[in-house]
Amino acid sequence: MLIQMSRALVPLLVMLHHLSTTMMDYYGYNIWNLAFLPLTGGVYYFFSLSGFMAYYIYREKFGRKGQLSDFLTNRFIRIYPLYWVVTLAFLLLAFLFPWFATGAERDLAVILTSIFLVPNPEWQDPFLIVAWSLEYTVYFYLMFSVLFMSPRFIGQALFAGWGILSLLGIAGIVYIDFFLFDFLFASYNLMFIAGVFCAWLILHAPIPATLGYLCIAVGLIGFPVTWMNALDPFMELSFEITASVSIMFLLTGLGVIDLNKEISIPKEFHQLGNAAFAIYLVHNVVLDLFSEWMDQVGLHELLGNFAMSLLLVALMLFFGILAHFKLELPLHRRFKGWLQKNKAPAVTANDTDAVTKNT
Repeated sequence: MLIQMSRALVPLLVMLHHLSTTMMDYYGYNIWNLAFLPLTGGVYYFFSLSGFMAYYIYREKFGRKGQLSDFLTNRFIRIYPLYWVVTLAFLLLAFLFPWFATGAERDLAVILTSIFLVPNPEWQDPFLIVAWSLEYTVYFYLMFSVLFMSPRFIGQALFAGWGILSLLGIAGIVYIDFFLFDFLFASYNLMFIAGVFCAWLILHAPIPATLGYLCIAVGLIGFPVTWMNALDPFMELSFEITASVSIMFLLTGLGVIDLNKEISIPKEFHQLGNAAFAIYLVHNVVLDLFSEWMDQVGLHELLGNFAMSLLLVALMLFFGILAHFKLELPLHRRFKGWLQKNKAPAVTANDTDAVTKNT
């Protein structure tokens, strides 16, 4: 399905930004001027896609007994085991290579907030820089879990109230000068909610496939337009707004086509979508290690900017896919066995397969 394949957009967009920043720092080579952008929109797509997939997969299980524990168990298995392994690898590298360390490895508060993916009062990022987004993702799933409450209208009211409070907080109508308020009612909440809305929309509105293709085109065009507007503003719209609108169009279009058409995608693209989370987690560690090593041995003088950039992309993809098959999948099976050893299965095989693919 196209939504499944689109998961690969997340690490690819983030990789491009980090690669451009790294090449700019080392050699002054700014790929498409991406180093001057705050982000490329990949993380925003990650937030919205998470909301889309969560609603699409679990919508018929709201209010049913036992489904909340299954949802939270699957979310835990999806995020924490691989994250902990990659974090441990990062700490080992920081111990072996002092230049790789950031100094935060000796801060107890950072250690605890990094391990459990909770916000740091001093706004210190986790050891894995990209894991800041996982702090929000874990929070989003906890808020999404209210939809499993019975009776269902209570959960729906709480979820809607969260969205309204987030909107009021962003607008400055309601504000408390405390770091936790900034985290709990951040603008990122609306991106997750937007993904939920897109999934609801395609399931309840008869949108024709032709309009779906148009939405995909608008969404894809929206990314470079967002980048250009951030670099040389021609619209009085923020990066977050233009990126979020583009993402909503893209998600809606992809979802509509998936519902109306039997789209066959190459196995390689399907696997790339499956490996998206692993690529996202490991790519920055791989980039930092190999860019430093290549600089020390003088590979840039031999390869040049373009070839070195391609090689770094290939290495990030290779180790990300390797982590998916050799770490992520075995960890999923192991933790699922531990957590559900004495529990009767409450989801079908098809549901479990769908959850495994969820971002």
